[in-house]
Amino acid sequence: MRKHLTALFAVFTLLLGAMAAQADQKRVLWWDGSPPYDGATNRQDREAMARYIGSFNGGADYSVTFQHSTRRGDLAAALAGASYDILVLDVTTTSANFTNADLNALRGHYQSGKRALMLDGTLWVRNARPGPMTLFPGPNGASAALLMNQMQALADAGGGILIGTDHTEFQVGANQLLGAILPQARFSGRTNPSRDGAFLGNSLLNAAVAVKPFDILRHWEEIPSQAEVPVGQFTDFTGAPVTLHALVETSDKPGGRAKRPYISASFDPGEGRTAIDSQVDPEPVKDYMPTRKSLGN
Repeated sequence: MRKHLTALFAVFTLLLGAMAAQADQKRVLWWDGSPPYDGATNRQDREAMARYIGSFNGGADYSVTFQHSTRRGDLAAALAGASYDILVLDVTTTSANFTNADLNALRGHYQSGKRALMLDGTLWVRNARPGPMTLFPGPNGASAALLMNQMQALADAGGGILIGTDHTEFQVGANQLLGAILPQARFSGRTNPSRDGAFLGNSLLNAAVAVKPFDILRHWEEIPSQAEVPVGQFTDFTGAPVTLHALVETSDKPGGRAKRPYISASFDPGEGRTAIDSQVDPEPVKDYMPTRKSLGN
């Protein structure tokens, strides 16, 4: 009888632990709103990144839902009655294919309190096929580490929205989503990264995983055509002021020109600048070293 009770207690303890772990998980919706681009990236490539987030740190940190659709109205349907801490809006399109219902659902998420914004002009190339440096998880796991640092930074900020896209003509859908939150903000242009730049603060370099800046740069240099992201003072659709801070910026090749931001966020990245071609690993904020070792597998 005593052994039976001990076994029941052990099972009960495990269930309580599992429930507590689930309660601590951040819920993430990765919305792949891009069509497949032959020979470049497709739904499976986008889903691989979403699944990586869900498996990070043994699956303890994030519960991830991946959905792919370019159909008008489907984003609203996905958000209806659902509660997420972080939305990843992975949208690289040449057309504005979101309805008012889609945009209102996005505004509803923002108004629920998940107001941190991160804009990424490099997300499309995070898992693309033109060269070995662009395949996820990237050189020395840098692309995966960058992604997990973005997730951690948004989680630390209380949850929010990551909108990612690519250069020039492929920014239409992403700008439709961004404009729903910040009416005057836009992705723009086509960048060509030089080694004349810096990461600002440490959010992208060690929020969850220490990553060498040079490895991220090598990945970007493989496809030198990212979007420039907006920075500065804006007003959101509720009338509240929002400041977008550059998290990494560099001038176009050959360097020596005005710096162009690649990733920005609505939270202050903190002090410090790290050269974009630095080959030094920042000190990790959290001890995820077992996962860090797996990035290069």
